[in-house]
Amino acid sequence: MRGLKNFAFLFAFLLFLGSCGSTKKSSKGDSNPSNKEYSINDLKIDGVFLDACTQKQLGNQDKAIELFDQVISANPNYAAAYFEKASILFNRKDVKSAIDLTQKAIDLQPRNKWYIMQKAEIYLILSDYVNAAKVLEELIVLEPEEKDYYLQLLQLYTQASDENNSLKTLERIEKKWKSDKELTAIKKQYYAIFAEKNMKKRDYQTALKYYQKIEELDPSDPYIHASLANYYLIQGEREKTFSNLEKSISNTELDYNTKLQVLIAVYGKTADSNQEDFTHFFELLKKLSKQYPMEKSIWELLSTGYSQVEDYQKAVESLKTAIELGNIPKSQQPNSYPIYQSLLFAQSNLGASDSLIVYAKKTIELYPEQPIPYLLLGANQMYKKDYNEAIETLEQGLELVISDTVLFEEFYINLAHAHYEIKASDKAFAYFDKALKMNPNNYIVLNNYAYYLSEEDKDLDKALQMAEKVVEKFPQMPTYIDTYAWILFKKKDYKKAYEAMQNIISQKENWSPVVVQHYEEILKALENQ
Repeated sequence: MRGLKNFAFLFAFLLFLGSCGSTKKSSKGDSNPSNKEYSINDLKIDGVFLDACTQKQLGNQDKAIELFDQVISANPNYAAAYFEKASILFNRKDVKSAIDLTQKAIDLQPRNKWYIMQKAEIYLILSDYVNAAKVLEELIVLEPEEKDYYLQLLQLYTQASDENNSLKTLERIEKKWKSDKELTAIKKQYYAIFAEKNMKKRDYQTALKYYQKIEELDPSDPYIHASLANYYLIQGEREKTFSNLEKSISNTELDYNTKLQVLIAVYGKTADSNQEDFTHFFELLKKLSKQYPMEKSIWELLSTGYSQVEDYQKAVESLKTAIELGNIPKSQQPNSYPIYQSLLFAQSNLGASDSLIVYAKKTIELYPEQPIPYLLLGANQMYKKDYNEAIETLEQGLELVISDTVLFEEFYINLAHAHYEIKASDKAFAYFDKALKMNPNNYIVLNNYAYYLSEEDKDLDKALQMAEKVVEKFPQMPTYIDTYAWILFKKKDYKKAYEAMQNIISQKENWSPVVVQHYEEILKALENQ
């Protein structure tokens, strides 16, 4: 679950390419011993070299090359001139010449680490990590006690995906400096890198060995159990997945965002379809809510979980908590419309009409352009028998719907019922027609519309046609059969009405009082024919 964070050391080499730090480097080759008399000619050559460096710093690269060439012509063993000219040529994309000139400088002064570092830098910029590592091995020969070189070499081998040499380098470091807290951290980092590389290659056995090495080094590592959870998830070992993820989430060293990301990465795709995964996911969400009670997002996720298990009371409580956190001044997680909509749906499922009405009005106040709060408010005003208020609310919401046919249908249905309740049947039937235009196969609307028409003794042929469509789809549903039979009764076709009721006679003990009443009237009418 983690990787190589950076290669900061690699960029240290950039101090050399493009610079002219001759004070760090001997200007002469090893063939010019320090006890040799320093001549006037030597002074002249050094003067030309310094002029070349000045031109290089000023950006006059052509002139600088010309002067470096003069130095080399006068003294073919002048290592620094090769070194500086190489950096210019490399910046001009003449890579081969740059490498050759740098190597020439190294040949003349094999113990000059700056020259060796420039060669390593060239390979590094070219992403040639293999050759960069070879050069760094030269530096280690030169300065075998420099720990940073070993660490840099380790990163180069890792970047080159050379597991064998990476592990050998780790062994060299451990043998030379023994194991300490820093080395343990380094070993964990590289084991993690190679574990993930092998996971990508689907070499799961090798990956597991690296994960186990990390766990042995530090059982409390905040990332290892998250990595193992992902490993066991891929292997299909769900119990081990859950066990490791639980350890990861319980780890106080791991931050909230990482825990949540890991949890969603492991269970996000399966929690909705796999009951076992949902149970584990939901259990860990509850743990997170106790660890981080001020994190708004965890309460929103919890509300979804509670809704899935139909615990709408806790879903409502979780959403209210989330909203409170979002309303904190300068909250990092401010509220938006969807959370209020989720609360209204949860309250609707809970049947909390009074509370829903309050929050629906609040939501409309905050987001007056959203139609759904009007729909839910209107439906619950109807439930409270405030039909005129419901009609006013629903009409306002209807004006906000643009192209959502489902929403149009829902508004039309509710307006139809509200108008029917205030005896405005013509308007009610007009809205039912609009609803059926949106969805001709809404069987609940077809049944209710047909029944209302029969109660009004209007358009009985139309009512019968709708009822027939419903019973053809649901031939054993008492409510629908009753509507169909009742329309036949209204049309004085008592025999067919009686025959229709016989389809559900075996369910008589479960009939509603209205169905029983209708059946008795059908029997009475049939007897009196």
